Amino acid sequence: MNEDLLALLNKAYFFLKFRPRSVKEVRDYLYKKIKSKHWSQDDAEKVIKELKEEDLIDDEKFIDLFVRDRTALKPKGKKLLIRELKQKGISDELIKKYFSENEIDEEKLAFQILSKRWPRFHNLDPKKRFEKAVRFLMSRGFNFDIIRETFEKLNNKS
Repeated sequence: MNEDLLALLNKAYFFLKFRPRSVKEVRDYLYKKIKSKHWSQDDAEKVIKELKEEDLIDDEKFIDLFVRDRTALKPKGKKLLIRELKQKGISDELIKKYFSENEIDEEKLAFQILSKRWPRFHNLDPKKRFEKAVRFLMSRGFNFDIIRETFEKLNNKS
């Protein structure tokens, strides 16, 4: 790689330093950088190719890391995870492949996050409690059936 491209490659390394990125995120970042400098889109594509060869960007690995991170730190339903992955530029085929090979226990996740929020809802009348639980879990991407089951489990517990 010539010295001219090395500066662009260093910018990409810096961008990757903070968290894993999808190929689209890196491409968008590099295209933004080349607007203000003398590089071309071909140069950016060469850098992306180099990063792939160095195994620093890989959309399949990115999906796995992203979903694990989200389910551990900010639990969300499958529907919302899929939407976020698409926003990151991940192809539908890779998303389908990942979720066909990796099951997410949405019921467990919904129960976990609603359990933490439950004390706030506990003193409300049952209708209001249900509405708040539904709104909260829907905003996290869970479907209504899972929400209803989770609500019933927690409601029967208390």
